[in-house]
Amino acid sequence: MNDSGRLYAAGVYALALIGALCAGLILMGERFGSPERRDLWSLGGAALGAIFIVYGLILLLLRKLGTITPRRAEAEDDLRGRWTKPVP
Repeated sequence: MNDSGRLYAAGVYALALIGALCAGLILMGERFGSPERRDLWSLGGAALGAIFIVYGLILLLLRKLGTITPRRAEAEDDLRGRWTKPVP
């Protein structure tokens, strides 16, 4: 793996840890939040929004690594239904 690949892989691991932290905050907000403690509910809601962003960034880094293939809309399709290289 080259240097940029290692950097992307480290980014995926860091984002995975942030995602786990967000999941813990969501659970904490649901467990300890109540109508009197709306601040914890708000914290859980903010963590839910953050986890969507984090997982989207993880997918982008995995695509940069080449671990997952491009989406169907991003790949050129020849007439026989086979995928070709993505359009630059």
